[in-house]
Amino acid sequence: MKKMYPVTKLACTLACAAMLAYAPAAFAEHAEAPAVPVKSAEATVKAAVNGNDQFTSHNDSHHFDAFQTGQTPTLTVVTCSDSRVHTQLFGMDPDNNIFVIRNIGNQVKTAEGSVDYGVRHLPTKILLILGHSSCGAIKAAMGDYSGESKGIKAELDTLKPVIAAGETSGELNARWSKNVERNVDYQVKAALELYKEKVQAKELTVVGAVYDFNDLYGKGRGKLVITNINGETTPNKIMDHPVLKELNRGEIVSHVGSLAPGL
Repeated sequence: MKKMYPVTKLACTLACAAMLAYAPAAFAEHAEAPAVPVKSAEATVKAAVNGNDQFTSHNDSHHFDAFQTGQTPTLTVVTCSDSRVHTQLFGMDPDNNIFVIRNIGNQVKTAEGSVDYGVRHLPTKILLILGHSSCGAIKAAMGDYSGESKGIKAELDTLKPVIAAGETSGELNARWSKNVERNVDYQVKAALELYKEKVQAKELTVVGAVYDFNDLYGKGRGKLVITNINGETTPNKIMDHPVLKELNRGEIVSHVGSLAPGL
């Protein structure tokens, strides 16, 4: 029997996707040392195989019945490749529910085709742009990344407008955190331009959020903090948006916040 989790409809809608571990070596100089030893290649393959065996042992063959011939996700997510962004937080089965796009810095334009598919060809009503605290891509874009590979430089170059909109002086970590949120706003703006007609027709809502495992927003480590809905970045106005109507006031207050003014 598949384990079920009690969640509200919005929580399901805002649930995020199956995340594959990815920690770019290019950002090693910008990241803290890992808290645990890194597994060997052999141990990693063993863990993946054993993990799949555990999954199939807890989900019988009927688990796959609903998506044998197609997918019907309710949510499209654009998030960062960072391995710390994961699905356990959301307590929801991602199978056939979440269409995920991952890249350096959770960018829309660098994965436009994939986002188009989720928004235009699948029945998703929410496009969630999900940034995260301590984003290595943002910190790298704030500094000198000229020594990186061609591919990494190309993806960091597209973050330049975000960095240019932020402060150039002051404490680094504070600027970094604000730029993470500014990037979410920037990506929401890009999505609103791409899918203007669907948003105007109320067929799509673009939600921007930060997965805050550093407790930068003062709501607790690991919180999903909504920072933008359809371009609105003022917390009090976000709280009154109709897409949040199935959450109670306490849930809304604990999941809406802002560190930086919108773009």
